[in-house]
Parts: sequence; structure tokens; C-alpha cells
Amino acid sequence: MEIRLSRPCVEDPTRYIAECNFGKQFVMEKLCDILRETGANELKCSLNLGVARFELEGKSVMLYKSGRVDIRRIRNTDEARIFLEKILSMVRDAF
Repeated sequence: MEIRLSRPCVEDPTRYIAECNFGKQFVMEKLCDILRETGANELKCSLNLGVARFELEGKSVMLYKSGRVDIRRIRNTDEARIFLEKILSMVRDAF
């Protein structure tokens, strides 16, 4: 899975936004249900927009119906890879 560190975060220029794609589409209803059940912090989930946003260990995570993932406040690709594994283990059943 390719991870790109795109632009620096606005609130902290020493951190980046990591972008990647799981390569499969999410079923948004399932994704939102799973995130609610896991008690995702500050969860906002929109079926119409096809996006879920939540906080995980101080990082802001956005999951798009297309399978795209954005993680804000990442230091490097290694940290992004660790977070992607955590996210995937949480939402594996939403594809």
C-alpha cells in the first residue's frame, strides 16, 4: 500500500497529512456502524458525502467511500504505516 506524505498540516508545519488508499470501496453504512460501536472519538459520519472523520490517538482520520484514507498530524511514513494497520484492523469488515 503506497503512502504519500502530502502537504504539511496547517496547525503544525512539522507534521504532515498522510494519504493512501485501501484499494476497495467502503460500505458506508457498515463503516459508520463499526466506528460508532468502537466508540471512535469525535466521530462525524456522512452517508450522503461518503466520508467518516474521527480522532485516533491525537491524529485526525478521514475515511472516504472510495477507500481513500487521510491521516493528519503524522510525522513520517513509518508512523503512517502503523496507523493504517490500526485503522484497517478496526474497519476490516466495512468493505
